[in-house]
Amino acid sequence: MRRSILLLLALFAVKLTVALQFDRHPLLQPDTGLDTSAYVELAHRVSAGDVALGPGLYYVAPLYIYFLALAHTVTAARVLQALLGTVAVALIFLTARAWFGQRAAWISAALAALTGVFTYYEALILQSSLDVFLTALALWLVAKQRWLLAGCAFGIASLNRPNMLLAAVLMWSAAAVPPLFERRHGRRTPHWFLAGLLLALAPVTIRNLAVAHQWSLVSSHGGINFYIGNGDGATGFFHAVPGMPSTIEGLARDAHRLAEAATRRTLTDAEVSAYYSGLAWQWIRANPAAWLRLLAWKTYAFFNAAHVSTPFSYTFYAYDAGTLLRVLFVGPWLLVPLGILGLARRRQWILIVFAAAYAASVILFFITERYKLPFFVAMAIAAGAGAEALRTWRRVAVMVILLVAVNWPLHLDDGRTEERLRMAEVEASRGNVSEAERWAGGVQSPRVEYLLGRAYLAAGRPAEALPYLRSAIKHRVNVPLAGYDLVVALQQTGDRDGAVRVLRALKPPPNSPVIVFLQLARKAEELNAPEVAEPFLRRALTLSKR
Repeated sequence: MRRSILLLLALFAVKLTVALQFDRHPLLQPDTGLDTSAYVELAHRVSAGDVALGPGLYYVAPLYIYFLALAHTVTAARVLQALLGTVAVALIFLTARAWFGQRAAWISAALAALTGVFTYYEALILQSSLDVFLTALALWLVAKQRWLLAGCAFGIASLNRPNMLLAAVLMWSAAAVPPLFERRHGRRTPHWFLAGLLLALAPVTIRNLAVAHQWSLVSSHGGINFYIGNGDGATGFFHAVPGMPSTIEGLARDAHRLAEAATRRTLTDAEVSAYYSGLAWQWIRANPAAWLRLLAWKTYAFFNAAHVSTPFSYTFYAYDAGTLLRVLFVGPWLLVPLGILGLARRRQWILIVFAAAYAASVILFFITERYKLPFFVAMAIAAGAGAEALRTWRRVAVMVILLVAVNWPLHLDDGRTEERLRMAEVEASRGNVSEAERWAGGVQSPRVEYLLGRAYLAAGRPAEALPYLRSAIKHRVNVPLAGYDLVVALQQTGDRDGAVRVLRALKPPPNSPVIVFLQLARKAEELNAPEVAEPFLRRALTLSKR
């Protein structure tokens, strides 16, 4: 027991170190504008007294919002998540011991402790940070045959990862099959499990009825997610929907707007979800062969170990950001083949049903790594039994085949380059030019080039700023009046004629304030170009009279 506690404390120290490293990382702050910002904003609303978060349905899974609100700070949340992740490894050990024996349990626990993606997601401010713990808890309660509590745990997990609900319902249905479960788990198992599941879901369902006046077990984003994974343009992975930003708030807002524009009537949140589900089913009925090919591709992609991280890149934080994740070398590349081998060898049916049902619940929508975390927990539990099975050449050969199949390169974008460019933007905005260039690594990005030009300009090195600013403007950087910085750089290098030519070509957006036109006119006067200043002054005068 003492040795086990010491090992868990060491594991917690590793997870806590990663959590604190993430807490200081510039790309992982609450104001990043990605999914993290949405959860933090909703948690602040709850802390401020808006507990029900009305008036509509939740547009994200609600459990993590309240977890963040109770934690009060992002740092406290990361520490709590590291602690829960440590407990999850202990639960994986206990579950594996109950189903596969002591030695297999130690192997499973060691593999889970060294699994980088577990620690990675536990350190992020996303709802996936709770998935490993909640899944490990639910499966441990199943292994202990505490069916009412197991149902409650699956219900709570569904409030954090809604597609877990489909896996729980399929488990409940399978538990009613006498040859599989009745002799081992008892006749009343399905009823207690279902009762616990409904009990855990009840508070959110009642809230939806009382606050949103709509029937929904959890949240409202199932329809748009189903459409992304199965509608026109579906790739099997997340992709931008035309007319909508790729953020959870943007999807929630613009999905509603576009659905109402298409139907020409006011829609409830549930009706919006149904609208996009309907679009997906229309596409499926019109393209059955294409959908079956897509489904087969998603099935293989689910079991493949390729990192498909949204909105953050695991490979970047593991190998580029200098975190302790680098030493946590185990991942899906090993857990999945060992887990499949262990389940095939020992045939723990209720774990097989969970793994298959959860896989189906993700494949029906779209594939991304964080959605697969509960499946990885199941694989970790069975991995010890898989490792024990490697006693004959035949099983070793099967393991080699599984390793090749799971790790076959899919050449997907793991987000690593995008994260490096984001770091280049951060360093350039801080004036750290050499660091920004190192992160950019020669990758062409108009925004990074623009920021590098600004950084050189701020450092008093206009000659070095020029090529970056010119390239950014040539590639149409999405920055209003980016050319003004080029004017300044040309002026400071003594190229007065070049600065005047660029200034003359500048066209501020129509909604620009008066001060913008006055500033451009002042710059033209500095360059002794009154003919360039005149139209800017005329526009400023017109605006001032409005």
